[in-house]
Amino acid sequence: MEIPRKLKDYIDSNRLPLPPIKDEDEPLQIDSLAIVRLVAFLETDLGIRIEDEELIAENFATLRRLGELIAAKTPTGPTAEAKPSVQEGIPTFSAKRETDRSGVPEQ
Repeated sequence: MEIPRKLKDYIDSNRLPLPPIKDEDEPLQIDSLAIVRLVAFLETDLGIRIEDEELIAENFATLRRLGELIAAKTPTGPTAEAKPSVQEGIPTFSAKRETDRSGVPEQ
């Protein structure tokens, strides 16, 4: 199990004033808000989707446990790359306002 360097750096920088983690079995010592931020980082920066049922403290207790969670989600093979998940069914909205032919915004 290989922890991505970017992830290790993120965790170390967000645990301050605690020292960087040197042992994979050392407790991360992060609170629930830090876990939410970590999940956002995993999903947006590394393309690793964390499901609701995976949001349990044990999965975020140590680097080893986090690495096991990531390994279970990451495709294996020499060309495997993490890709952001596509969120189907989530509507997107534009801030552009429609105007009628007279140039007056519609109500």
